[in-house]
Amino acid sequence: MYNLVYKSIAKTLSASQINEILVKSRDFNSKHDITGCLIYHEGVFIQYLEGGAKDVLDLFERIKVDDRHYEVKLLSNGNIYSREFDTWSMAFLSEEIPNEAFEYIKLMVSSDDGVDEDMSVIPNPTTKKFWLAAKNLVNRLKYKT
Repeated sequence: MYNLVYKSIAKTLSASQINEILVKSRDFNSKHDITGCLIYHEGVFIQYLEGGAKDVLDLFERIKVDDRHYEVKLLSNGNIYSREFDTWSMAFLSEEIPNEAFEYIKLMVSSDDGVDEDMSVIPNPTTKKFWLAAKNLVNRLKYKT
């Protein structure tokens, strides 16, 4: 199993355009046994992808040339023992979700690059703690809606 996390700057997108991205991503990911989570906050995407290494890396190559965003920056990648988002072809979090728990995610996403090597103990988009918090938030929201 393999995972990859990247960050990018979104071009101006409407809610319907973001929804279209989610629909297509979920369909593609289901067909290629890829799971993960997409976070959108103040024009920034951070995405966690997991699956077979070839499938995830091939998808990342497609993502890098997608003209709906720019400055695609790989934050982390590597082998993992098991999936974090095993029941989600693409979980989604954004500030549109009315939940105070998103404040934690927002804080981590809003930092300069989302990664500060001197503060590696703080959860950021490259750490398992960050994605566990995202997963817990997604799971809580799933049962409320």
